Order: sequence, then structure tokens, then C-alpha cells
Amino acid sequence: MAGFFKKIGNCFWTMFHGFGGKERKELRDSVGILPDEKDLAASRKYKRVLFVGVDGAGGYFDCCDTPNFDRVFGTGAKTYRGISQYRTISAQNWTSMIHGVRYQKHHINNEIASRKAYADSEYPSVIRLAAETFPDSQYISVHTWTAINKGIVENMDCVTKFNGGELLKGESDESKIDTAVCDKVLSLLDTMDPKIAFVVFDYVDEMGHKWGYATPEFEKAVQLNDALLGRLYDAYVEKGWADDTLFVLASDHGHKFSCGHGGESDEERYVTIAVNGAKGDIICGEMGKAVTQDIASIILYGLGIRQPASYESRVPYGVFNTLPQQ
Repeated sequence: MAGFFKKIGNCFWTMFHGFGGKERKELRDSVGILPDEKDLAASRKYKRVLFVGVDGAGGYFDCCDTPNFDRVFGTGAKTYRGISQYRTISAQNWTSMIHGVRYQKHHINNEIASRKAYADSEYPSVIRLAAETFPDSQYISVHTWTAINKGIVENMDCVTKFNGGELLKGESDESKIDTAVCDKVLSLLDTMDPKIAFVVFDYVDEMGHKWGYATPEFEKAVQLNDALLGRLYDAYVEKGWADDTLFVLASDHGHKFSCGHGGESDEERYVTIAVNGAKGDIICGEMGKAVTQDIASIILYGLGIRQPASYESRVPYGVFNTLPQQ
């Protein structure tokens, strides 16, 4: 109960300290650790990664009762002040998260992602890099928003893709679509052991557009996605995978209190980034400065893969105790 009231206090801090303004590019620079071969040799490598995205949630996981987030990431490294790309929009951020560079490098926005397959070999995704490193492995990419699979995740034979619209044709209620996405992932896990499972829910973003940040409707959506996170985590536990899995959760942006996003207010710009695993290498507490592109470095280090020289991302300080700290 004390943790719940702490979350409420943190939410009020965000509400009364938010501000609008111009883009501040220096905020998007990564300042963490670039693992070298020695660092990778000393790392405690995970067999798999589960990366769960909650579109539009911003830092709100620190503002309401989220029991599943707390049990998965309570002993892990996390921040509710991670920094979204500018503009604070979905494709800019999901692309940065898995391709390791800022929007100013990858140039993928919602319109491009919705109509054009990703084909930039200079900034390969963490899924492509893992597939090249582990050619016999399988990968899952299942999302409510179709554009992630259309124009952000590369098309590869080893990647099984599903979109929410395919799962519930004609359905417009994104709470139901998010649930169907979760159900689909669970069914795939019955026959697959994916090296990376990448899953993004969208109901929170829909409620942010309709009702605004921190409204009862918005909070209800966050809590639904928290419940879906719990179902995914429980599946990994039941299969005996939890000890060998790096769990990552992130939001891509938040929302204005007056609805919508794309600007530079704190409630739009600040995002949740959380990491945990059972190999004894995760630092419990608040990670250092993290920008959405840094998730790529976190995933690659967790799998023991050297990141490309083209990447701008870094592993934030305060995530892995096997890396140097500030």
C-alpha cells in the first residue's frame, strides 16, 4: 500500500512540473556504456528476450497500481524519466528502440512505417542482428499497431509476425485487440521458444488520444496492459524460461493532459523503461539517463551480441552490474 501512495505522489509531481517547449536535442544523446569485447565476454548471457511495449503510457507506470509490473520489475533497473524521441510519436520511437539510432538517423515516421517495408541495412534491428548471430532461432513480432510489422521490423523467414487487425477483423475496441495480441503470443509460445519476442499494445495510446493523460480511462488502460504483461510473464515462468529471459518493458511516449502527443511537455516526453532478469546481473533501482534508442543496446548486451558501429545507443548506467558504472 505504501508503494501505491508513493506512485500517486510521483504522478502529481509529473502533473505539476510538466512544461511545453522546443526540442532540446542534447536530451536525446546516449551517455551510457558501449560494451567492448571484454565486456561481452564477461557478461551473463540470456537465452531469450521478452520485450513488451505499451504505446502512449509515458511514465505512468509510476502513477497507478500495477501489480504485475511491480512483480516483474520491482527488483530490476527502471526509470520513469526515460526520454522519447522528438517528435514524441510512435514510429519515431519504436524504430529507435530496435534499430539503435535517433529519429534524425533512421527518419521513420508513422506515415512511412505504415506504407513502406523497412530496408535500411545501415541500421539493422536487434532482431536481424540476433538472427544473424543465432541463425537457427525463432522470433515473434506481434502488435496491435500494424505499422510496426509493416515498416519497422524487417521481413525475415525466421520472424513470425501477426497484427491486431488480422486477429480480430473489423474490431475497433483496442482493449479487445490488445487482449487478442496477448492471446496470440501465448498460443505461439506453445510451439515456439523465441530468441526475441517483441510485443506492443496500443490501448493506452487510444485512451490518451480520447481522454488525455492521467484520466480514469487512461489509468484503466494502463492497468489492462499490466494484466496482459502478467499473463505473458506467467507463461515464461510456467515453461521454466524465467531464469534465462531478459525482460524489458518500455513506452514510446506519453500524452498531454488535454489529449494527444508529439510535443515536449514532460508528460509527453518522459517514458517508462524497465529491465530485469534472474542471472544476478541486474542492478535494482533507478537506471541512469536513458533514451529510447538505448533499449537496442540493452537487448544486444543481454544476448551477448556486439552492437554495430552505426548504432548511437548505449547501455544506460545502473542496468547491468557486469558493466562499468559512473
